[in-house]
Amino acid sequence: MATQRHYPDTDVDIVSVKPTEKLSLLVEFANGEIKNYDVKQLFEQYPQFKALEDNDLFNEVKHDKYFVYWNSDLDIAEVELWYNGRSVAKNELLSV
Repeated sequence: MATQRHYPDTDVDIVSVKPTEKLSLLVEFANGEIKNYDVKQLFEQYPQFKALEDNDLFNEVKHDKYFVYWNSDLDIAEVELWYNGRSVAKNELLSV
């Protein structure tokens, strides 16, 4: 049985993720929206995310439909990325 998810009029499944040099992620969602998510905002509440200051680890980010993740201890749900990421216009992508 499929899990029913409740989101506001959008399909927020993740289709791609790209790490940036500023500890941010460019996340593309199934509806075509792209959001820039600043991972540093998690450091105070979730100190384990400070491990991502290691660029080699940060750049190993992977994704599936519902999460971006680095290992079994470090993952971020699509709903967090969706609601707390900043929308990016396609023409802004050249400067990120």
